[in-house]
Amino acid sequence: MEQQTYDFGSYASFRDTVNELIDSLEQLKEYASSLQLDNTAKSIGDVIAKNAGEHFEVAIVGEFKRGKSTLINAILGQEVLPADVLPATATLNRVTYSKDPYVVVEYKDGSSEKVDINHLADYVTKLSFESEKKAETVKEATVYYDTDFCKNHVDIIDTPGLNDDEQMTNVTMSILPEIDAAVFVISANSPFSQFEKEFLENKMLTSDLGRIIFAVNCFGTFSKEDEDRIVETVEKRICSYVMDKAKKVMGENSKEFAVYKRKIGKPKVIGVYAKKALMAKEAHDDAMLAESNFPKFESVLETMLTKERGSITLQILANKIISSGSEIINSIVIHENALVMETDEFMEKYQLAIEEIEEIRTKKREEFVRINNAANKVFEQLQPILDEYWVKIEETAMQVIDDYQMCGDDLKREKLKLVYEKLTQKIKENIENKAQLICEQIQNDINVGLSEEAVRLQSFQDEFFESLNRIQEMFSVQAKHNRNGGAVDSIIGSVIGTGGIGGLFIGFREAGIKGALLGGLTGLTTWLATSFLLVTTVVGGAFLTPAGLCILAFAGFAGTFTGKFAVDKLLVQERIDKFKANVKANVKKQFHEMRINSDFTESVRQQVYNSFAGLKNQIEQETEIILKDTQKTLDNLNEVKQQKKTMSDNEKIRLQSIAENVGGMLAETYNLHKSLTEILSDDYE
Repeated sequence: MEQQTYDFGSYASFRDTVNELIDSLEQLKEYASSLQLDNTAKSIGDVIAKNAGEHFEVAIVGEFKRGKSTLINAILGQEVLPADVLPATATLNRVTYSKDPYVVVEYKDGSSEKVDINHLADYVTKLSFESEKKAETVKEATVYYDTDFCKNHVDIIDTPGLNDDEQMTNVTMSILPEIDAAVFVISANSPFSQFEKEFLENKMLTSDLGRIIFAVNCFGTFSKEDEDRIVETVEKRICSYVMDKAKKVMGENSKEFAVYKRKIGKPKVIGVYAKKALMAKEAHDDAMLAESNFPKFESVLETMLTKERGSITLQILANKIISSGSEIINSIVIHENALVMETDEFMEKYQLAIEEIEEIRTKKREEFVRINNAANKVFEQLQPILDEYWVKIEETAMQVIDDYQMCGDDLKREKLKLVYEKLTQKIKENIENKAQLICEQIQNDINVGLSEEAVRLQSFQDEFFESLNRIQEMFSVQAKHNRNGGAVDSIIGSVIGTGGIGGLFIGFREAGIKGALLGGLTGLTTWLATSFLLVTTVVGGAFLTPAGLCILAFAGFAGTFTGKFAVDKLLVQERIDKFKANVKANVKKQFHEMRINSDFTESVRQQVYNSFAGLKNQIEQETEIILKDTQKTLDNLNEVKQQKKTMSDNEKIRLQSIAENVGGMLAETYNLHKSLTEILSDDYE
């Protein structure tokens, strides 16, 4: 039978596939409930609920005056957000679909207010003194609007302008781990300012490059040759930043860096003329729209969301269908075959099956001890980094002070305060960048340890499903004894094959989901991969990102670092070396106090053990769903056998029908699963 081909490269095809998988899960949930597989039914329901109303989230990032709002309006096809005005301080603007337009303003105090969409500028801009004061109280504004783009279950997030305000930058950073894609808007007239370079290298590249589109705005004002040259220059710069950052985080000679280098590919850089694209869409002028190069940008964004990011969503759903459907068929096989056994034979098999289940649980507990040991090993490996952390930070600060260029005039009373402020800001920036790099190295080491442990657990996976297969075989009978049972057995064989239930392999890109961490997983089995995905999505909400670790390390830094220097006392110093020596002494004192008050090592320890605990918890949940329902099936059958009940012909027909329907679902889903695996594996050997 020829394998069906699938297309996930459009919003419509992706959504259709999601809906088909959800429909299958709904049917499986109903079957599981009818068979009293309560744990399986609940687990299916949890997956359905999690995916109900799931939206792609796209953040638009960039410095002020790069055309972010205009680009968003061009995507939406109409002027929804106020453009070319000063943005409010630290406010996120989210655009989502609604037939009726309105805005919900969420305030920093936790309250919210529904306002007219025509008054949005009064809440999110600095158009007036009144709007600026009001905007300071706003946390986020959600714009509900009837746009074709958002009908595709895509939300657009307009982030505060970078380099306009430190608080704005921090708000943008807080949203990046949660999104599916980021569009980094760059000006074609001055691509990559120093701040853009530093932000990209030190902040944004902590997420994976595959989630970023670089939109070089204001094309159409250059020749075609100049446009090509600008795109090529931007691509080269980004590749240089990416490789330099990866070397620092992973180590140039590491296996992780070798894999990363092989897989990184070309950055997605597209030149656009957003203003022309908006005008074209409003005028329904296809020729003008083509001139803006916006269709190419939209096509790349659509493919990124549906095929690259959406494939993970589809895989999770497909995995659930395979694991739950297999469990349902297994239950039916055991049920049908057990009822034709003699009571004595059944009781013997029943006891052996219960012992097998307990043996599985014993092996699982042993594996969890090994996982704990793996966590201990990772933390021990990190200890030298932790021991040197504050030393490295202090060395960085001292180097900044030594390298800071000063002249005699800088020591004049009227200039010294400004010099001091610039120097302390330089120190602050450099030590934060150094801390960020160290934290990323720490997180990479944690991820490598997690990935290795997940791969090692494959042997437990094999044992787990081998044990389940043994339980099934205990209750297998010859087809001549039970025509229905034999038919069901054949369904299992045709769908699952010789690899056993759960013996399906899947690979993932490094950082392949929202908020995914650097590193990557290779060759994980279906259930284990699904579990790890859930760790990084559900459980991952409790994880700290490298930026989070860095913030913890310097909690209160901005408020105390600059305030603890005695500027007035320094004014009496007339020599530069004495000035710098005094600054160094104060910096060292400050660092000493911060080190004493810091829980950085403890934060890292929690990061390590929470990560491995999350893996254990998900494995526990996935295995217990099957074990509990298998045992429940056996217990129910034991009760039936004790009462010497038999199965009616109608019940046989019902179970046969369920098995055939589920078998069809599994066959179709397995083909989809193989297509998704090819996409997600992407060159892993």
